[in-house]
Amino acid sequence: MSFVPLSTVDPGALRWLRTSDKPMAFTLYSSDSAVAELRWAGADGSLANSEAADVAWTLKRGGFLNPHITARRRGSDVNAARLTAHLSAHRVELRNGRVYRFHRAGMLVPAWVVSTETGDVVLHIEPVREGRKLVGGAVVGSAGSAREPDLLLLVVLSWYFIALAWFEDEALVPFEGADAPPVKSPGAGSPSP
Repeated sequence: MSFVPLSTVDPGALRWLRTSDKPMAFTLYSSDSAVAELRWAGADGSLANSEAADVAWTLKRGGFLNPHITARRRGSDVNAARLTAHLSAHRVELRNGRVYRFHRAGMLVPAWVVSTETGDVVLHIEPVREGRKLVGGAVVGSAGSAREPDLLLLVVLSWYFIALAWFEDEALVPFEGADAPPVKSPGAGSPSP
């Protein structure tokens, strides 16, 4: 698949579409132009690869007591970005020293926001689902986001975080909800005394 550079499209009209289930993959589009792809390395695990017109990254979740996500240029051992998960707001630190906040848009809103340390919104990302399945997401860049040098990395890293969390929730679907196998109560099916 060939990709167009993010700098050639409208950053206010991006969308992720799920393009594969096993392994899970999403493609970032602007209109009909593919900008990037995020593809998990296998059906299990957190390792994923992202490709765009002029860059490729590997992404991986790590840590247990201090959960984090790293993004590295493919073939490098140096982090290009690290997202550290906290209870209500997460922190994104880039290799170039820039720091961003990554947080929910609201208590009852499934959308996420990437903002600068001073609170200026860079991205608004809203997952789109069919039932419980994540099928894509709308990405809206702020008016000044086109000038953000790390915009593509922020879009990919944020979507990886959202999709990975959703993917883990999807794995639980067979154990809950209307499609869950029936739970047999003790003594069910045995004759009453």
